[in-house]
Amino acid sequence: MCGLSAVFYPDEVVRPASDTLKSQLEASLEMIKHRGPDSQGIYISPDVQVGLGHARLSIIDLATGQQPMSDEDELIHCVVTGELYDHERIRTELQQQGHLFKTKSDSELVVQLYKRDGVNLLFHLRGEFAFVLYDAKRRLLFVARDRFGIKPLYYTVSNGRIMFASEMKAFMALGWKAAWDVESIAQSGVFCDDRTVFKGVNKLSPGNFVLCRSSGYMKVQAYWDLTYSAATTQPAVSVESMISTVREHLVESVRLRLRSDVPLAVYLSGGLDSSAVAGIATHLLREKDPNARVTAFTLAYPSDEQGNDEGPVAARTAEYLGADVHMVNVDEAALVGALEESIWHSEQHTGTFHGPGKIILSQQVRNKGYKVALSGEGSDEIFAGYSWLASEYLRQPDPAGHALGIPLPTDGERLALLTQLEKISGAPQFSSNAVPSASAVTPDLLAVKSHRLLGGILMIPGAVFHPRVWEVYGPQDTPRSFSESLNPTLRENSISGRYHSLNVAMYVTGKTLMSEVILNHSGDRGDMAHSIESRPPFLDHHLVEYVNSLPPSLKIRPIPGEQPGQWSLTEKWILREAVKPFVTEEIYLRKKAPYNPPAASNLIAGSGLMPLQAHLKARVTQTSVERIGFLEWGKIKELLDGYLDSPAFPAHGAIDPSAMALIGVLGLIVLQERFDVPTVHL
Repeated sequence: MCGLSAVFYPDEVVRPASDTLKSQLEASLEMIKHRGPDSQGIYISPDVQVGLGHARLSIIDLATGQQPMSDEDELIHCVVTGELYDHERIRTELQQQGHLFKTKSDSELVVQLYKRDGVNLLFHLRGEFAFVLYDAKRRLLFVARDRFGIKPLYYTVSNGRIMFASEMKAFMALGWKAAWDVESIAQSGVFCDDRTVFKGVNKLSPGNFVLCRSSGYMKVQAYWDLTYSAATTQPAVSVESMISTVREHLVESVRLRLRSDVPLAVYLSGGLDSSAVAGIATHLLREKDPNARVTAFTLAYPSDEQGNDEGPVAARTAEYLGADVHMVNVDEAALVGALEESIWHSEQHTGTFHGPGKIILSQQVRNKGYKVALSGEGSDEIFAGYSWLASEYLRQPDPAGHALGIPLPTDGERLALLTQLEKISGAPQFSSNAVPSASAVTPDLLAVKSHRLLGGILMIPGAVFHPRVWEVYGPQDTPRSFSESLNPTLRENSISGRYHSLNVAMYVTGKTLMSEVILNHSGDRGDMAHSIESRPPFLDHHLVEYVNSLPPSLKIRPIPGEQPGQWSLTEKWILREAVKPFVTEEIYLRKKAPYNPPAASNLIAGSGLMPLQAHLKARVTQTSVERIGFLEWGKIKELLDGYLDSPAFPAHGAIDPSAMALIGVLGLIVLQERFDVPTVHL
């Protein structure tokens, strides 16, 4: 919900006239109008120290929820984006303590909680949010972002001013000029720490807040982080009790996210996560109305010949639930057509089609009259749904799972299975052909396989950068960059062995792939491009904190085979058991399928090329590449020529690796054009 733009002038910085700042903020909000097309509001302090702008997408309290908001004394002012759940209970508590509310909006909690608790208000907030609050009496700016980074928030200092906005494009109307951060792009900063593609512009990290004082001093602090139980923790309850508690937390999370004053829909794929959300939502709605029907939207690939179309599975789930389902049919041409729009909205390069798919889907949701959609995002990162996490599970024994009496492989069987999985995946092998001993498998963060895999998914290959980049910034070392960017406590818990290797890998995945691609590129940005508020029930921090306390073997469950020593692994096992009452048997048993676009069934007439090939050929040119300034056209041309001549078609519809790299290069080309970024001269 909504977008914000804010400017704070420290004492020594010359301030503009109030009307000038108002005009700048209006122009800034216009750049992100897609985030809040229903209304705009601006507050400028009498001394013009601060200006707050808000673009509203009306979801709760349609009549009186306009922002910026203030307290009864007009000393506290704030702009809030996102949704705060369980707000009726907290509002009642505050009112009983004498706090006065002007509206029924959930956002007003920030004002009154600040008056009571100061920065500690963050511990009472539940949901997805970002806000900027100004305390006029203390001349203090207080800015925060939700625990998982579901809602974006950026900041920069330009001409002495400290600026915050939901999207970086909002800064352009305030006089900011974009410039490449070459080191961040080359060394993973875009995806693993608080840097962006633009020099001097930072993300406020998930679970962090910042205080800006009138002197210009800024302090960024963390108030929450992903934590896990020690690997040796002995469970105090039974497996059945854990399953029941996961179910209770998830049902409550969905219940809270069904609160809306406007029509609400559900994103439905053929997977466990969205099917579970749809099933639980249906169950809860029918507690009040036995005839209630959920409205679902599904991205389908009816022309796909490789079996990646989840439309039929989703249709069967919808029929089982009695849901009204809208099939949004797409092909490669449609995804390619939305690719550059998704880059502009997400403000980062990427090598996937997740963003275009979500933009197409959200447009249809909006066209049908909906503003809110529940999604299954975050489940794979919390319940260990990704294929590469199986190796990390096997890397260490699970004493907590053993204490529960769960049948587990012996050390020899576990390590043999690990060796087998890594041979299949092509990961670096152990130095000996013999099965490694337990002592040979270290919990060192730098050895975590997820770093290598995630780097391949997220990064532009080092070979396409100009050699001068590596002379200036040092060699590309993605695992080390990932490790150095993470919380030092996490690193210590990994190296000491206190955290199980699966949990270490899940932390890395949550802070990189989930935060920067799943929640940003294909989450909030794809939704808000068409003014849709997406709510992910799996990222309720009460649920996540509980799941993070569970033994690894309840997330990835070893299943004995028919022959002694044979084992298979079931991902998200405890989630499957928890949601079994709400989904079909087909969904309960279905293995996770990666999100992949359909391969083009038809070539473009007259060109002999598939849509993605044709688009990359037209856009990735010597002129456009050399204008960037830090890429090597010769290497990129080799990739392009190879992809145009002999495209690869990996298993399960995955994108050709060369195409992924070229899509990343295209991302930089689009961003340079749209942000008017000058050429880098190395």
